[in-house]
Amino acid sequence: MPARYTIGIDLGTSNCALSYVDTTRDDQQTELLEIPQYESLGKWRADAVLPSFCYFLTDDEAREFSNDEQAASDWSKSRVVGLWAREQASLSPERVAFSAKSWLCHRGVDRESKLLPWQSTVLASERKLSPVDVSAAYLSYLRTVWDQTIGSADKQSRFDKQNIVITAPASFDADAQRLTLQAAERAGYPASTRLLEEPQAAFYAWLERHASPSAITQAFPQIDEKPMLALVCDIGGGTSDFSLFEITKAEDETQLPAIRRLAVSEHILLGGDNLDLALAKRFETELTNGGSLSTSAWAQLIAQCRALKERILADSVSEQSSPCHVSVTEAGSSLFGSARSAELPAGEILSLLLEGFFPDCASDASPDEHQSGIREMGLPYAQDSAITRHLAGFLRGRRVDSILFNGGTVASPLLQQRLQKQIGQWQSNALPAVLVNDEPHLAVARGAAYYRMNERARSGLTISGGAAHAIYLEIEGAAPKKAKGKKKRKNTEPARGGVCILPQGTEIETPLRLIEPELQLLVNRPVRLQAWTSPSRPEDKVGSVVDLNGTDFHRLPPMQTMAQLSPKASKPADGKVAVHLLSEVNNLGLLQVLCESVRRLDGQQRRWSLEFNLREQISGDSDTTETRPEDSNTGVSSEDLKAAATCISHYFSRQSNSLSQSKNFSLLKELETKLHLKRKEWNTALLRQLWEPIGESITLRDLSPEHELAWLIAAGFSLRPGYGHPLDEFRMQRLWFLHELGLANAANKAILEQLFVLWRRTAGGLQADQQMALYEQWQDRIYDHAKSAHEPLRMAGALEWLPTAERERLATHCVQIIEQKSDRYCDHATWALGRLLTRTPLYAGESAILGSEIVSSAFTALSSLDWSSGPLKSCVTTFALAARRLDHRDHDLPGELRERIFDKLKASNASHTQLQNIREFAPLGEKDRQQLFGETLPVGLHW
Repeated sequence: MPARYTIGIDLGTSNCALSYVDTTRDDQQTELLEIPQYESLGKWRADAVLPSFCYFLTDDEAREFSNDEQAASDWSKSRVVGLWAREQASLSPERVAFSAKSWLCHRGVDRESKLLPWQSTVLASERKLSPVDVSAAYLSYLRTVWDQTIGSADKQSRFDKQNIVITAPASFDADAQRLTLQAAERAGYPASTRLLEEPQAAFYAWLERHASPSAITQAFPQIDEKPMLALVCDIGGGTSDFSLFEITKAEDETQLPAIRRLAVSEHILLGGDNLDLALAKRFETELTNGGSLSTSAWAQLIAQCRALKERILADSVSEQSSPCHVSVTEAGSSLFGSARSAELPAGEILSLLLEGFFPDCASDASPDEHQSGIREMGLPYAQDSAITRHLAGFLRGRRVDSILFNGGTVASPLLQQRLQKQIGQWQSNALPAVLVNDEPHLAVARGAAYYRMNERARSGLTISGGAAHAIYLEIEGAAPKKAKGKKKRKNTEPARGGVCILPQGTEIETPLRLIEPELQLLVNRPVRLQAWTSPSRPEDKVGSVVDLNGTDFHRLPPMQTMAQLSPKASKPADGKVAVHLLSEVNNLGLLQVLCESVRRLDGQQRRWSLEFNLREQISGDSDTTETRPEDSNTGVSSEDLKAAATCISHYFSRQSNSLSQSKNFSLLKELETKLHLKRKEWNTALLRQLWEPIGESITLRDLSPEHELAWLIAAGFSLRPGYGHPLDEFRMQRLWFLHELGLANAANKAILEQLFVLWRRTAGGLQADQQMALYEQWQDRIYDHAKSAHEPLRMAGALEWLPTAERERLATHCVQIIEQKSDRYCDHATWALGRLLTRTPLYAGESAILGSEIVSSAFTALSSLDWSSGPLKSCVTTFALAARRLDHRDHDLPGELRERIFDKLKASNASHTQLQNIREFAPLGEKDRQQLFGETLPVGLHW
């Protein structure tokens, strides 16, 4: 039986909404679902929008909530979403998850890990939710409300029987789209749920009211003469999205015009939330005389600034306007003693918003890419806050005939007029017309429902345009032909060749086949291919070879597959099969890529699906290509590499000669001879090639103590830092067997010490439970004060996934050692303390940053000692790491403490760079990383 309703859902950063069309009605107009939700505990209110906030109840609230007969019976008893949750964001910020949609497209974190509410210390880790789960919570609540209201009429009205569309930013790439549908799946949505770009949905909402040739002609009066261009300017709470549409008149005047989406913008994490943050930052200066508010007071201030912003942008501000007032209360003291207030002129606030985010600029302006804040931590907001410059960079001089404003931020007539005027200035003062949108906060949901209804009815009112982004695969050896006389790129990033597998604009369900270049796929083991995307390359075709520069292209999570052959199948001699790639966008809006064998295998054509590895963090670009597990960019000849592998295999064979058993024998030195290359020049690709025969010899370490020592040294050296190269995860799984097998010569001091060195070198590739297992196994040695504890303590300092309490305990232990041995060797303690107190962890991100209290305690204990020379000189580096400026509210040290550390470091002959990094933010450099790592990193490894 066909679905009775088409449902459109706007899964927004700030608000969600649900619209629907009852196809059994004659008028078939979109309607809005009034969503009942808690306004406060025990008090309900129905609203057309569901604020995208998720509040985690206290135990007392949960008990009271469970007794409420009105509460959604089949929804959560421990969380609340909507109005009350938004209110709690300013009162109990550490219990509220928000901006899940922004986290959903943040590739710098594992979006399926439990990280929300962000940096909460009041919730146990098992109670937290991933960005996918928080998104699923909003979707699940909407499904529950539907089934308890409209869906309760009969079985055919149930939510899972309907045609459902969820909207996503046009700039969402393939992995963010897939995660959105994954959230829908977790919320119990039917498998047929589809995605639609938000700007398209907003345009469909406008078309619902103008779905006749005469109405469109009136809106685009020059359509008889030429195709018209309409800009959808969608600026919401968390993102800015621009899309350009071409409207062409139909040959038959009774027919609707053809509408095609021409271009979409890059993903711009910039919206109303950033305006709120800017206002709050300005008020914070007034409230604290240049200091910082607590997390709780900051949350209160953000909520007030949000309301101020909306009022200022909605009202006309003049010199006679009343000043704007804010007031916050700091926790931990009496009510009156902790209250702080400040006020600013309304005109100053308006100027800050307009000049900071909507300044006038030239038509050829482009966003400033200067990095102004730490990018590895928190949400990766746009580096340039000027939305007008982002818009100019998107339009690239193209003339706009009409604008459709959408999103809560540009609901303000003031901002609409300012943007209209700015675009007019770019095109010789020809003002574009403004298309009417009375419901910028609801249009996306309405448009999604209207789109699904028209698609079902096959009315012909559809927007074409196909895939918003082109998809590319990085291919070793592929390189575009350089035009004669073309200057070499200034940027020193190594050239990467890629091939287009899905051109921009490819229509849904249009299969494409990549024949050239022919790829070789390894069988019976996991393989990985690096994917890239671009929204600004409409000219590329299938098979186009491109230079994957960092301007037009953006790295996606890698694609992985495993071409498993049956045990009875005859395997290729070289372990590889030739494949073509097949790609298409399916009817759900998702990219599908298959590897198809060129020749028949066991009498049939074989296919293997390529899936995005969405759980993998991407912390930086790698110099190496990633089209298959082994990599030929080793910097040595294949003959030398083979000789080195033979040397390793021979050394660990039971027939190894007497030379290899000699105590004077060094495996690494022998490999230098075979490779004709010093080990400091071995790049990551070469090291991982060497690991293969080393890893295969893990059970042959017990030939002698010399063999075990050589194996530990070689394994740690070839696998450091445990991640950063294709398939390191699988290599680390093999290395972990060492922990399970144990040492053959555990009583040998040199061997035991080298074991700790190995785990320190490869700690970044270990999982949290593996790091905890090492920590628990060696706790007695770690906390010993004897010389034998030097390497165990260094190892422990490198375990960034350890719980905060254990890392604080380690920091305190390090301080005690330094105090007791201030006149002797204690580099192991100062190095470990630096890793524990650093503001810039190597691999664990913000979760590994300890609070300022532990830094203050360590500095107070050690500041009276002499750091200028002798055994404690390394304390300079330790506290330079601990006080490094991030421009990040939650992790920068308080100003007074940072100044005390600065003065001590200056008096202790700290370098100019170390001092400057305390006063001003600077991105982490290669020397900084090597300092944290404790030794030279592999050549070519970029973190």
